[in-house]
Amino acid sequence: MPNTPDMLLVVDGNNVAWAGFHALRRPMGADTPEKLVRAALLGLTQSVIGFAVRAGEPPDAAPSRPAGQQGLFDEPRQRTSGLIVAFDAGRPLRRRGLYPPYQTGRESDGSFMEYEKHVVEGIRQFSEMAAWLPLQLLRGANTEADDLIAAAVLQSGAAEVRICSTDRDFLQLVDDRVSIYSPVKRLVITPQNFAEATAPKSSDGTATPFPRERYLDYRIASGDASDNLPGIPGVGTLTAAKLVAAAPIDEYLAEPARITSVLGRKSARIDAAFASSEAAETIHRNRELMDLRLAARNYSSLDEYRRQGSWDETSFRAWVKDQRISALEIESAVRCMEHIAAG
Repeated sequence: MPNTPDMLLVVDGNNVAWAGFHALRRPMGADTPEKLVRAALLGLTQSVIGFAVRAGEPPDAAPSRPAGQQGLFDEPRQRTSGLIVAFDAGRPLRRRGLYPPYQTGRESDGSFMEYEKHVVEGIRQFSEMAAWLPLQLLRGANTEADDLIAAAVLQSGAAEVRICSTDRDFLQLVDDRVSIYSPVKRLVITPQNFAEATAPKSSDGTATPFPRERYLDYRIASGDASDNLPGIPGVGTLTAAKLVAAAPIDEYLAEPARITSVLGRKSARIDAAFASSEAAETIHRNRELMDLRLAARNYSSLDEYRRQGSWDETSFRAWVKDQRISALEIESAVRCMEHIAAG
């Protein structure tokens, strides 16, 4: 094995479980509770192990193996030296205490509520199996994985950390040490391609980039519909990008007249929000809800949320065989887990 650099891999478990579930549910013809749970379990397992084997690189970025040899990769650019998988549990009570409508849209989504119990059961079965793997599971009652992940990343002394998730909130953590692998886009986001990956585009395809250090400001201003969290009235993604490209969002509270010159137009809704207390209240609320560095301060110790697995090759091989996970290249997985365990 070549002398490749090591990487701490942190996986957003619920995010990956749902993505894997939706990717496999229809191809598997999952139409019973047992099959639905299996779709969630297989999707999560194959994703987590695949991420670890490839050290958070997209499948098509891995060097090819010689003809006739099967495997997820031959010689990775990096090797996974540590593996953390974090899960939500229950409901986000801390954030709902700050803003009661937070994420409530999911609970009015019939599809989400129909499938949630099956995905949660798939997560439970994966968590049992993970006792045989050299990984850390992070989970706490009514605690969001986002916060645990942020705390783990910021507390880690690893030289390189990669978060595997499609959740855009993690982009605020990207720096020279932390990168993001988005499995749906099959894209690794680093400081080098950050502007290209995050800049919103107008209808004619023109991108509006902004400084990476202001990504949180961008999210605060534009809000997050998936979390039922509105932004500043009148401010969408393009407008937010234009504003934060010119200045941090808080500066407009002190100098609201600057908004018109930055946007090149007047907006009655935006002007009214900044003339009243609405913009200031929205910025303060969204920062409290969205700032993962701020949230991580609530978890100075992760001991009560952590469960450490212990590598048991025999049990892992038997489980994979019993579950008939044919898409998992077992020898690559075993080599990867041995490397993590040895570290």
